[in-house]
Amino acid sequence: MGASSFFPYPVSSGDERPDELVFMPERSPEQWDRLLAFVERRGFRAGEDVIKRGETDRALYIVVEGSLEARVMEGRAGIQKGAAVPVPAGSVIGEIGFFDGMARSATVTAVTDGAMLRLSFEAFQSLAKSEPELAQAMLFDLGRILAIRLRQTDEFIRGWIG
Repeated sequence: MGASSFFPYPVSSGDERPDELVFMPERSPEQWDRLLAFVERRGFRAGEDVIKRGETDRALYIVVEGSLEARVMEGRAGIQKGAAVPVPAGSVIGEIGFFDGMARSATVTAVTDGAMLRLSFEAFQSLAKSEPELAQAMLFDLGRILAIRLRQTDEFIRGWIG
């Protein structure tokens, strides 16, 4: 899903439960330990762009500490506008590029210092071979999160067009 040229990325309405966008909240510590064998931990500093719109990186990121904000910038001739979407610890980012392999649709900037886990597409393929049930659970949870975000976008568009 690419960025639209006629409206900013939707901002959370605040209607969803705070934990609704938490990635895989029902997984056991043992399942997380198995997943951790396939990820790379990356720290970030406040003000750092951890994902840049337009870049290609087929990886999924799980925010484990700190907070980020996603922003899709729109505009021409140097006039930029956009809405920031908060990304707290427990959230997942990069899922669109992870699935479609296309350029990133938003820039994600660190609001605070923190850390995230990077799961490359190749590492996910290895995980899927050795831990198929865990990989399937991840895919279903990513689908759930994408569905929530799509519903939020639909609500935003309906409000925008009247």
